[in-house]
Amino acid sequence: MKKRSIRNGALLALAGLTALSLAACSKTSEVSQTGGQAADTGKSGGLKGTIVVGGWPSGDDGFKAALKGFQEEYPDIKVEFQFTDTTSHHQALATSLAAGSGAPDVAMVEGAYIAQYRDSKALTNLLEEPYLAEQYKEDFVALKWDQAYSVDNSRMVAIPWDVGPCTYFYRTDIFEECGLPTDPEEVAELMSTWEGVLKVAETVYKPGERWLVPSATYFYQLMFCNRDYYDEKMNLRLDRDGDIDCLNAIIKMRENLWDMNVDMWSTEAYAAYANGSCVSVATGGWFGGFLKTDIDPEGTGHWGVTELPGGIPHCNWGGSFLVIPEQSRNKEAAWAFINYMLCNAGPQNEMLAAVDYFPAYTPAYDDNAIYEVKDEYFSGQKTKALWASISEDLEPVFNTIMDVTAEGCIYSSVNAGLDQGLNAQQMKELLAQDIDVATAELKNQQIQVYKDAGLWKE
Repeated sequence: MKKRSIRNGALLALAGLTALSLAACSKTSEVSQTGGQAADTGKSGGLKGTIVVGGWPSGDDGFKAALKGFQEEYPDIKVEFQFTDTTSHHQALATSLAAGSGAPDVAMVEGAYIAQYRDSKALTNLLEEPYLAEQYKEDFVALKWDQAYSVDNSRMVAIPWDVGPCTYFYRTDIFEECGLPTDPEEVAELMSTWEGVLKVAETVYKPGERWLVPSATYFYQLMFCNRDYYDEKMNLRLDRDGDIDCLNAIIKMRENLWDMNVDMWSTEAYAAYANGSCVSVATGGWFGGFLKTDIDPEGTGHWGVTELPGGIPHCNWGGSFLVIPEQSRNKEAAWAFINYMLCNAGPQNEMLAAVDYFPAYTPAYDDNAIYEVKDEYFSGQKTKALWASISEDLEPVFNTIMDVTAEGCIYSSVNAGLDQGLNAQQMKELLAQDIDVATAELKNQQIQVYKDAGLWKE
Protein backbone atom coordinates (compact mmCIF):
# COMPACT_ATOMS: atom_id res chain seq x y z
CA MET A 1 0.00 0.00 0.00
CA LYS A 2 2.75 2.44 0.82
CA LYS A 3 5.54 1.36 -1.44
CA ARG A 4 7.26 3.86 -3.70
CA SER A 5 5.99 2.03 -6.78
CA ILE A 6 2.48 2.75 -5.57
CA ARG A 7 3.25 6.44 -5.19
CA ASN A 8 4.50 6.38 -8.77
CA GLY A 9 1.26 4.70 -9.72
CA ALA A 10 -0.57 7.66 -8.27
CA LEU A 11 0.92 9.83 -10.98
CA LEU A 12 -0.58 7.63 -13.70
CA ALA A 13 -4.11 8.24 -12.51
CA LEU A 14 -3.67 11.85 -11.45
CA ALA A 15 -5.30 13.53 -14.43
CA GLY A 16 -8.46 11.47 -14.12
CA LEU A 17 -8.64 11.98 -10.39
CA THR A 18 -8.24 15.73 -10.71
CA ALA A 19 -11.08 15.83 -13.21
CA LEU A 20 -13.43 13.98 -10.90
CA SER A 21 -12.61 16.32 -8.02
CA LEU A 22 -14.40 19.02 -9.98
CA ALA A 23 -17.26 16.89 -11.26
CA ALA A 24 -20.58 15.95 -9.78
CA CYS A 25 -22.09 12.54 -10.17
CA SER A 26 -24.86 12.86 -12.74
CA LYS A 27 -26.35 9.39 -12.47
CA THR A 28 -26.85 8.78 -8.78
CA SER A 29 -30.27 7.23 -9.36
CA GLU A 30 -28.78 4.32 -11.28
CA VAL A 31 -27.92 1.01 -9.68
CA SER A 32 -24.18 0.59 -9.19
CA GLN A 33 -22.89 -2.00 -11.66
CA THR A 34 -20.74 -3.59 -8.99
CA GLY A 35 -22.72 -2.62 -5.91
CA GLY A 36 -25.27 -4.99 -4.46
CA GLN A 37 -28.96 -4.75 -3.78
CA ALA A 38 -30.38 -1.69 -2.09
CA ALA A 39 -30.36 -2.01 1.68
CA ASP A 40 -33.70 -1.99 3.49
CA THR A 41 -34.92 -2.36 7.03
CA GLY A 42 -35.79 -5.80 8.36
CA LYS A 43 -38.42 -6.66 10.94
CA SER A 44 -35.97 -6.09 13.79
CA GLY A 45 -35.04 -2.64 12.49
CA GLY A 46 -31.64 -3.90 11.25
CA LEU A 47 -30.18 -3.11 7.84
CA LYS A 48 -30.44 -5.65 5.04
CA GLY A 49 -28.84 -5.95 1.63
CA THR A 50 -25.53 -6.49 -0.13
CA ILE A 51 -22.59 -4.13 -0.25
CA VAL A 52 -19.44 -4.34 -2.33
CA VAL A 53 -16.21 -3.18 -0.70
CA GLY A 54 -13.40 -2.29 -3.09
CA GLY A 55 -9.72 -1.66 -2.58
CA TRP A 56 -6.28 -3.23 -2.83
CA PRO A 57 -4.50 -6.02 -0.92
CA SER A 58 -3.99 -6.43 1.95
CA GLY A 59 -6.97 -4.32 2.95
CA ASP A 60 -9.24 -7.25 2.21
CA ASP A 61 -7.32 -9.40 4.70
CA GLY A 62 -7.83 -6.70 7.32
CA PHE A 63 -11.57 -6.51 6.74
CA LYS A 64 -11.94 -10.28 6.79
CA ALA A 65 -10.14 -10.40 10.15
CA ALA A 66 -12.84 -8.15 11.66
CA LEU A 67 -15.78 -9.36 9.58
CA LYS A 68 -17.12 -11.89 12.09
CA GLY A 69 -18.00 -9.17 14.58
CA PHE A 70 -19.61 -7.05 11.87
CA GLN A 71 -21.76 -9.95 10.71
CA GLU A 72 -22.85 -10.63 14.29
CA GLU A 73 -24.02 -7.04 14.60
CA TYR A 74 -25.44 -6.84 11.06
CA PRO A 75 -26.40 -10.41 10.13
CA ASP A 76 -28.53 -9.32 7.18
CA ILE A 77 -25.84 -7.30 5.40
CA LYS A 78 -23.89 -9.39 2.93
CA VAL A 79 -20.35 -8.13 2.22
CA GLU A 80 -18.60 -8.84 -1.06
CA PHE A 81 -15.00 -7.85 -1.76
CA GLN A 82 -13.62 -6.43 -5.01
CA PHE A 83 -9.85 -6.03 -4.67
CA THR A 84 -7.10 -5.41 -7.21
CA ASP A 85 -3.75 -3.59 -7.28
CA THR A 86 -3.66 -0.02 -5.98
CA THR A 87 -3.29 1.78 -9.30
CA SER A 88 -5.97 -0.28 -11.07
CA HIS A 89 -8.37 0.25 -8.17
CA HIS A 90 -8.01 4.05 -8.25
CA GLN A 91 -8.22 4.23 -12.03
CA ALA A 92 -11.40 2.13 -12.02
CA LEU A 93 -12.86 4.18 -9.17
CA ALA A 94 -12.17 7.46 -10.99
CA THR A 95 -13.82 6.11 -14.13
CA SER A 96 -16.91 4.81 -12.35
CA LEU A 97 -17.38 8.01 -10.35
CA ALA A 98 -17.21 10.08 -13.53
CA ALA A 99 -19.65 7.73 -15.28
CA GLY A 100 -22.08 7.62 -12.35
CA SER A 101 -22.13 3.81 -12.20
CA GLY A 102 -19.85 0.88 -11.55
CA ALA A 103 -18.36 1.94 -8.22
CA PRO A 104 -18.33 -0.26 -5.11
CA ASP A 105 -20.49 0.77 -2.18
CA VAL A 106 -17.42 1.30 0.00
CA ALA A 107 -14.07 2.17 -1.56
CA MET A 108 -10.58 2.50 -0.17
CA VAL A 109 -8.63 5.64 -1.10
CA GLU A 110 -4.86 5.75 -0.56
CA GLY A 111 -3.56 8.79 1.32
CA ALA A 112 -1.66 9.96 -1.76
CA TYR A 113 -4.96 10.38 -3.60
CA ILE A 114 -7.17 11.98 -0.96
CA ALA A 115 -6.57 15.58 -2.10
CA GLN A 116 -7.96 14.61 -5.52
CA TYR A 117 -11.14 13.15 -4.00
CA ARG A 118 -12.07 15.42 -1.14
CA ASP A 119 -13.93 17.99 -3.28
CA SER A 120 -15.72 15.44 -5.44
CA LYS A 121 -19.53 15.69 -5.43
CA ALA A 122 -19.49 12.08 -6.62
CA LEU A 123 -18.77 11.01 -3.03
CA THR A 124 -21.20 11.12 -0.13
CA ASN A 125 -20.93 13.98 2.34
CA LEU A 126 -20.47 12.20 5.67
CA LEU A 127 -21.16 15.35 7.68
CA GLU A 128 -24.85 15.04 6.85
CA GLU A 129 -27.50 12.81 8.37
CA PRO A 130 -27.64 9.93 8.92
CA TYR A 131 -23.84 9.72 9.07
CA LEU A 132 -22.95 12.75 11.22
CA ALA A 133 -19.26 11.83 11.07
CA GLU A 134 -18.18 15.02 12.84
CA GLN A 135 -19.00 13.33 16.14
CA TYR A 136 -15.81 11.26 15.75
CA LYS A 137 -13.43 14.12 15.00
CA GLU A 138 -11.65 14.11 18.34
CA ASP A 139 -11.14 10.35 18.16
CA PHE A 140 -8.90 10.40 15.10
CA VAL A 141 -5.33 11.48 14.39
CA ALA A 142 -5.73 15.17 13.57
CA LEU A 143 -3.47 15.08 10.51
CA LYS A 144 -5.53 12.36 8.82
CA TRP A 145 -8.98 13.63 9.81
CA ASP A 146 -8.29 17.10 8.44
CA GLN A 147 -7.31 15.71 5.03
CA ALA A 148 -10.86 14.46 4.36
CA TYR A 149 -12.56 17.90 4.39
CA SER A 150 -13.36 19.80 1.21
CA VAL A 151 -11.36 22.99 0.72
CA ASP A 152 -14.18 25.09 2.19
CA ASN A 153 -14.77 22.61 5.06
CA SER A 154 -18.43 22.26 4.08
CA ARG A 155 -18.14 18.59 3.18
CA MET A 156 -16.26 15.55 4.41
CA VAL A 157 -16.16 12.51 2.15
CA ALA A 158 -13.78 10.05 3.83
CA ILE A 159 -13.01 8.39 7.16
CA PRO A 160 -9.33 7.65 7.88
CA TRP A 161 -8.37 4.02 8.33
CA ASP A 162 -4.67 3.98 9.12
CA VAL A 163 -1.69 6.21 9.70
CA GLY A 164 2.02 5.69 9.02
CA PRO A 165 4.07 7.07 11.94
CA CYS A 166 7.66 7.33 10.74
CA THR A 167 10.48 5.69 12.66
CA TYR A 168 14.05 4.48 12.16
CA PHE A 169 14.59 0.73 11.77
CA TYR A 170 18.12 -0.51 12.43
CA ARG A 171 20.02 -3.80 12.70
CA THR A 172 20.90 -4.20 16.37
CA ASP A 173 23.30 -7.07 15.64
CA ILE A 174 25.36 -4.95 13.25
CA PHE A 175 25.31 -1.95 15.58
CA GLU A 176 26.60 -4.18 18.38
CA GLU A 177 29.28 -5.68 16.16
CA CYS A 178 30.49 -2.16 15.33
CA GLY A 179 30.58 -1.04 18.96
CA LEU A 180 27.54 1.21 18.61
CA PRO A 181 24.71 1.38 21.16
CA THR A 182 21.68 -0.82 20.48
CA ASP A 183 19.23 0.55 23.04
CA PRO A 184 16.57 2.60 21.17
CA GLU A 185 16.90 5.68 23.38
CA GLU A 186 20.70 5.63 23.13
CA VAL A 187 20.57 5.20 19.36
CA ALA A 188 18.11 8.10 19.09
CA GLU A 189 20.38 10.30 21.17
CA LEU A 190 23.50 9.40 19.19
CA MET A 191 21.75 10.05 15.87
CA SER A 192 19.78 13.12 16.92
CA THR A 193 22.18 15.33 14.93
CA TRP A 194 23.47 14.92 11.40
CA GLU A 195 26.98 14.79 12.82
CA GLY A 196 25.86 11.72 14.78
CA VAL A 197 24.22 10.19 11.71
CA LEU A 198 27.45 10.58 9.74
CA LYS A 199 29.44 9.05 12.60
CA VAL A 200 27.23 5.97 12.53
CA ALA A 201 27.36 5.81 8.72
CA GLU A 202 31.17 5.82 8.80
CA THR A 203 31.33 3.27 11.60
CA VAL A 204 29.13 0.64 9.94
CA TYR A 205 30.58 1.13 6.46
CA LYS A 206 32.54 -1.66 4.76
CA PRO A 207 33.61 -0.78 1.21
CA GLY A 208 31.45 -2.68 -1.24
CA GLU A 209 29.97 -4.80 1.56
CA ARG A 210 27.95 -2.77 4.06
CA TRP A 211 26.16 0.59 4.10
CA LEU A 212 24.00 2.62 6.48
CA VAL A 213 20.88 3.10 4.30
CA PRO A 214 19.65 2.18 0.81
CA SER A 215 19.66 5.84 -0.28
CA ALA A 216 20.55 8.89 1.77
CA THR A 217 18.03 10.86 -0.31
CA TYR A 218 15.17 9.44 1.76
CA PHE A 219 16.36 11.39 4.81
CA TYR A 220 15.54 14.61 2.95
CA GLN A 221 12.26 13.23 1.66
CA LEU A 222 11.15 12.54 5.23
CA MET A 223 11.18 16.29 5.86
CA PHE A 224 8.22 16.51 3.48
CA CYS A 225 6.53 13.25 4.40
CA ASN A 226 3.34 14.98 5.58
CA ARG A 227 3.03 16.34 2.03
CA ASP A 228 2.91 19.97 3.13
CA TYR A 229 4.67 21.39 0.07
CA TYR A 230 2.58 24.53 -0.42
CA ASP A 231 1.12 27.41 1.56
CA GLU A 232 -2.45 28.72 1.20
CA LYS A 233 -1.33 30.97 -1.67
CA MET A 234 -0.05 27.91 -3.54
CA ASN A 235 3.55 29.00 -3.09
CA LEU A 236 6.04 26.15 -2.97
CA ARG A 237 7.69 26.09 0.45
CA LEU A 238 10.89 24.03 0.51
CA ASP A 239 12.52 25.86 3.43
CA ARG A 240 12.54 23.63 6.53
CA ASP A 241 14.42 23.80 9.80
CA GLY A 242 17.65 21.87 9.30
CA ASP A 243 17.13 21.21 5.60
CA ILE A 244 20.54 22.51 4.53
CA ASP A 245 22.24 20.48 7.26
CA CYS A 246 20.33 17.43 6.03
CA LEU A 247 21.36 17.98 2.42
CA ASN A 248 24.99 18.54 3.43
CA ALA A 249 24.90 15.24 5.32
CA ILE A 250 23.44 13.50 2.27
CA ILE A 251 26.15 14.98 0.07
CA LYS A 252 28.89 13.74 2.42
CA MET A 253 27.27 10.34 2.72
CA ARG A 254 27.15 9.90 -1.04
CA GLU A 255 30.69 11.24 -1.54
CA ASN A 256 31.98 8.63 0.91
CA LEU A 257 29.78 5.85 -0.54
CA TRP A 258 28.15 5.31 2.85
CA ASP A 259 24.72 4.69 1.28
CA MET A 260 23.94 1.96 -1.24
CA ASN A 261 22.48 4.46 -3.72
CA VAL A 262 19.52 2.19 -4.53
CA ASP A 263 15.77 2.54 -4.25
CA MET A 264 14.61 1.40 -0.81
CA TRP A 265 11.95 -0.82 -2.45
CA SER A 266 14.33 -2.55 -4.85
CA THR A 267 15.08 -6.26 -4.76
CA GLU A 268 18.69 -5.35 -4.00
CA ALA A 269 17.66 -3.33 -0.95
CA TYR A 270 15.33 -6.07 0.32
CA ALA A 271 18.14 -8.61 0.19
CA ALA A 272 20.49 -6.17 1.92
CA TYR A 273 18.09 -5.58 4.82
CA ALA A 274 17.86 -9.31 5.37
CA ASN A 275 21.57 -10.14 5.17
CA GLY A 276 22.71 -7.09 7.13
CA SER A 277 24.59 -5.33 4.37
CA CYS A 278 22.13 -2.42 4.61
CA VAL A 279 21.83 -1.80 8.32
CA SER A 280 18.94 0.66 8.56
CA VAL A 281 16.01 2.39 6.88
CA ALA A 282 13.70 5.22 7.95
CA THR A 283 10.05 4.93 6.93
CA GLY A 284 6.49 4.36 8.16
CA GLY A 285 5.78 2.02 11.05
CA TRP A 286 4.00 -0.37 8.70
CA PHE A 287 7.49 -1.36 7.43
CA GLY A 288 7.75 -3.55 10.52
CA GLY A 289 5.11 -5.79 9.02
CA PHE A 290 7.07 -6.04 5.78
CA LEU A 291 10.18 -7.06 7.72
CA LYS A 292 8.35 -9.79 9.60
CA THR A 293 6.48 -11.30 6.66
CA ASP A 294 8.32 -10.51 3.42
CA ILE A 295 11.80 -9.10 3.90
CA ASP A 296 13.44 -10.73 6.92
CA PRO A 297 11.12 -13.27 8.56
CA GLU A 298 14.13 -14.89 10.25
CA GLY A 299 15.27 -11.57 11.73
CA THR A 300 13.72 -11.84 15.19
CA GLY A 301 15.95 -10.05 17.69
CA HIS A 302 18.11 -8.43 15.00
CA TRP A 303 16.07 -5.26 14.56
CA GLY A 304 15.37 -2.19 16.67
CA VAL A 305 13.06 0.79 16.18
CA THR A 306 13.53 4.36 17.38
CA GLU A 307 12.81 8.01 16.63
CA LEU A 308 13.84 9.48 13.28
CA PRO A 309 17.47 10.65 13.09
CA GLY A 310 18.85 14.10 12.37
CA GLY A 311 16.21 15.93 14.37
CA ILE A 312 13.54 15.22 11.73
CA PRO A 313 10.19 15.97 13.42
CA HIS A 314 7.37 13.45 13.80
CA CYS A 315 5.76 12.78 10.45
CA ASN A 316 3.45 10.42 8.59
CA TRP A 317 4.08 8.19 5.58
CA GLY A 318 1.04 6.59 4.00
CA GLY A 319 -2.39 5.69 5.28
CA SER A 320 -5.75 5.06 3.66
CA PHE A 321 -9.40 6.18 3.85
CA LEU A 322 -12.86 4.73 3.18
CA VAL A 323 -15.45 6.58 1.07
CA ILE A 324 -19.07 5.99 -0.04
CA PRO A 325 -19.82 6.85 -3.69
CA GLU A 326 -23.02 8.86 -4.18
CA GLN A 327 -24.19 6.30 -6.75
CA SER A 328 -24.46 3.57 -4.11
CA ARG A 329 -28.02 2.44 -3.32
CA ASN A 330 -26.74 0.92 -0.09
CA LYS A 331 -25.41 4.00 1.68
CA GLU A 332 -26.73 3.20 5.15
CA ALA A 333 -25.35 -0.32 4.98
CA ALA A 334 -22.08 1.04 3.61
CA TRP A 335 -21.90 3.53 6.49
CA ALA A 336 -22.63 0.74 8.96
CA PHE A 337 -19.59 -1.09 7.58
CA ILE A 338 -17.30 1.96 7.77
CA ASN A 339 -18.59 2.95 11.19
CA TYR A 340 -18.05 -0.53 12.60
CA MET A 341 -14.62 -1.10 11.06
CA LEU A 342 -13.02 2.31 11.59
CA CYS A 343 -14.84 3.94 14.53
CA ASN A 344 -14.41 1.11 17.01
CA ALA A 345 -11.29 0.05 18.85
CA GLY A 346 -11.92 -3.69 18.66
CA PRO A 347 -12.20 -4.03 14.87
CA GLN A 348 -9.35 -1.56 14.33
CA ASN A 349 -7.04 -3.67 16.47
CA GLU A 350 -8.19 -6.90 14.85
CA MET A 351 -7.21 -5.42 11.51
CA LEU A 352 -3.92 -4.16 12.94
CA ALA A 353 -3.09 -7.69 14.08
CA ALA A 354 -3.88 -9.05 10.62
CA VAL A 355 -2.23 -6.53 8.28
CA ASP A 356 -0.23 -3.99 10.36
CA TYR A 357 -2.43 -1.04 9.32
CA PHE A 358 -1.82 1.25 12.29
CA PRO A 359 -5.16 2.76 13.42
CA ALA A 360 -5.91 6.43 12.86
CA TYR A 361 -8.65 5.91 15.47
CA THR A 362 -6.84 6.87 18.68
CA PRO A 363 -9.14 5.16 21.27
CA ALA A 364 -7.72 1.91 19.88
CA TYR A 365 -4.44 2.83 21.60
CA ASP A 366 -6.04 2.37 25.04
CA ASP A 367 -5.82 -1.42 24.79
CA ASN A 368 -2.72 -2.07 26.90
CA ALA A 369 -2.78 -5.74 26.00
CA ILE A 370 -1.84 -4.67 22.48
CA TYR A 371 0.01 -1.37 22.74
CA GLU A 372 2.09 -2.18 25.82
CA VAL A 373 3.04 -5.67 24.63
CA LYS A 374 6.72 -6.37 24.00
CA ASP A 375 7.44 -7.28 20.40
CA GLU A 376 9.97 -10.08 20.38
CA TYR A 377 10.84 -9.48 16.74
CA PHE A 378 12.09 -6.06 17.77
CA SER A 379 14.07 -7.31 20.78
CA GLY A 380 11.18 -6.87 23.20
CA GLN A 381 10.44 -3.24 22.37
CA LYS A 382 6.97 -1.77 22.84
CA THR A 383 6.82 -0.74 19.19
CA LYS A 384 3.09 -0.05 19.05
CA ALA A 385 3.33 2.30 22.03
CA LEU A 386 6.06 4.22 20.17
CA TRP A 387 3.98 4.48 17.00
CA ALA A 388 0.90 5.52 18.99
CA SER A 389 2.79 8.36 20.69
CA ILE A 390 4.04 9.62 17.32
CA SER A 391 0.59 9.33 15.70
CA GLU A 392 -1.07 11.39 18.43
CA ASP A 393 1.52 14.12 17.82
CA LEU A 394 0.66 14.56 14.11
CA GLU A 395 -1.03 17.91 13.50
CA PRO A 396 -2.98 19.03 10.40
CA VAL A 397 -1.05 20.52 7.48
CA PHE A 398 -2.07 22.20 4.22
CA ASN A 399 -2.41 19.64 1.41
CA THR A 400 -3.02 20.11 -2.32
CA ILE A 401 -3.47 18.04 -5.46
CA MET A 402 0.12 18.91 -6.40
CA ASP A 403 1.68 17.13 -3.43
CA VAL A 404 2.11 13.65 -4.88
CA THR A 405 3.77 15.04 -8.01
CA ALA A 406 6.05 17.22 -5.89
CA GLU A 407 6.93 14.21 -3.77
CA GLY A 408 7.84 12.24 -6.87
CA CYS A 409 10.41 14.89 -7.80
CA ILE A 410 12.46 14.63 -4.61
CA TYR A 411 14.11 11.28 -5.20
CA SER A 412 15.00 11.99 -8.84
CA SER A 413 15.97 15.65 -8.39
CA VAL A 414 18.15 15.19 -5.30
CA ASN A 415 19.90 12.22 -6.86
CA ALA A 416 20.44 14.25 -10.02
CA GLY A 417 21.93 17.02 -7.89
CA LEU A 418 24.24 14.54 -6.21
CA ASP A 419 25.36 13.19 -9.59
CA GLN A 420 26.03 16.75 -10.80
CA GLY A 421 28.03 17.66 -7.68
CA LEU A 422 25.67 20.46 -6.67
CA ASN A 423 25.85 22.02 -3.23
CA ALA A 424 22.87 22.02 -0.86
CA GLN A 425 21.40 25.34 -1.99
CA GLN A 426 21.82 24.49 -5.66
CA MET A 427 20.09 21.18 -5.01
CA LYS A 428 17.09 22.97 -3.48
CA GLU A 429 16.94 25.30 -6.47
CA LEU A 430 17.01 22.36 -8.89
CA LEU A 431 14.24 20.64 -6.95
CA ALA A 432 12.10 23.79 -6.94
CA GLN A 433 12.50 24.16 -10.72
CA ASP A 434 11.60 20.51 -11.33
CA ILE A 435 8.52 20.70 -9.08
CA ASP A 436 7.32 23.95 -10.70
CA VAL A 437 7.49 22.39 -14.16
CA ALA A 438 5.87 19.12 -13.10
CA THR A 439 2.99 20.74 -11.19
CA ALA A 440 2.18 23.76 -13.40
CA GLU A 441 -1.08 22.37 -14.80
CA LEU A 442 -2.14 20.84 -11.51
CA LYS A 443 -1.60 24.15 -9.72
CA ASN A 444 -4.01 25.87 -12.10
CA GLN A 445 -6.57 23.15 -11.44
CA GLN A 446 -6.15 23.50 -7.68
CA ILE A 447 -6.56 27.27 -7.85
CA GLN A 448 -9.75 26.76 -9.86
CA VAL A 449 -11.13 24.54 -7.08
CA TYR A 450 -10.55 27.39 -4.62
CA LYS A 451 -12.10 29.90 -7.02
CA ASP A 452 -15.18 27.72 -7.37
CA ALA A 453 -15.44 27.62 -3.58
CA GLY A 454 -15.13 31.41 -3.39
CA LEU A 455 -11.90 31.17 -1.43
CA TRP A 456 -9.34 32.48 -3.90
CA LYS A 457 -8.24 36.10 -4.01
CA GLU A 458 -5.98 37.21 -6.86
